[in-house]
Amino acid sequence: MTLSVVPFPVDLSTSLGLAQEALRSRLAPGEKLEELWPSVASGIRTGHMNGGLLRSAGVAHGVVTWEPTGPLGVAVRLLYLTPANANSAEYGSALDVTERAAGPIAFAPGPLAGLSTEDESTLMRTRGFASYGRSEMVFPPTASLPSPSPFPDVHVRPVRADDESRLARLHEHAYRDHLDRYLAVEDLDPDRDADRQLRDYFSGRYGELLSPGSSVAEENGRLVAAAITTRHTGRALIVDVMTEPQRSGAGLGRLVLADAVRALRARAESPIVLNVTEGNDPAIRLYSRLGFVRTIGPTQEWYDARRIRVTFPPNGDR
Repeated sequence: MTLSVVPFPVDLSTSLGLAQEALRSRLAPGEKLEELWPSVASGIRTGHMNGGLLRSAGVAHGVVTWEPTGPLGVAVRLLYLTPANANSAEYGSALDVTERAAGPIAFAPGPLAGLSTEDESTLMRTRGFASYGRSEMVFPPTASLPSPSPFPDVHVRPVRADDESRLARLHEHAYRDHLDRYLAVEDLDPDRDADRQLRDYFSGRYGELLSPGSSVAEENGRLVAAAITTRHTGRALIVDVMTEPQRSGAGLGRLVLADAVRALRARAESPIVLNVTEGNDPAIRLYSRLGFVRTIGPTQEWYDARRIRVTFPPNGDR
């Protein structure tokens, strides 16, 4: 049976119903449908959402949505087949028709409704995908402030505008070959992409850069660690915690993150939020020991391991 992707407006009511079922089927622990659904519904109604109905012989079998993610391809956000059509062969066809419509799939969602964990894993791994997850962690308003740990010859201070180029080099070193880099990659050249990433931080693409609230550790004129925070959707979002790889595991990540949290609390910023890739156990331990708690996740996701070659999980804290 041949599937095709049909624009949402062809049958808007069915599109909205299946998209809601798709979203409900893959809610991560802590996620709430009523908070996520309005933006999805709006995107479908206005035509701003990429994707469509998955149909065969005029009958809706499911729904798919995706977002462009740069040179690696697209990120499929929702992929759902109705119970009568939810089998490995049909999901394989859905992935094929999505790639024909959207281009190469770099990231795909899970769980795939109706498939067992084993069947989903077999399907995705056969197609060259590997699994990963993401979680949100929050520093509770009642948590005690982390105390700084002194380091000889290391000076901790707020981020300044003239740090951008040096932070780009730190970012490139810290994220080389890590999956986290590819989650937001726009240029396959690591130097240019790091320059772009830091430019986005400083220009406000992810919200206002908060400083104080973003901290760097400087040693003998070199930046060896940093924590970058923006105000995003009304929250203080720690978008980046990075450490020079040669100093990984020494506690510099804790040093800058603790300083950033203390500065954010002094600014009365609340909530204080960060996201972490599951499998990055050193980072999760660091955040947990500082007082962060998981509030959403882990999600279940897939990345194309044929084209995204990473060292994962990363070693040491960042």
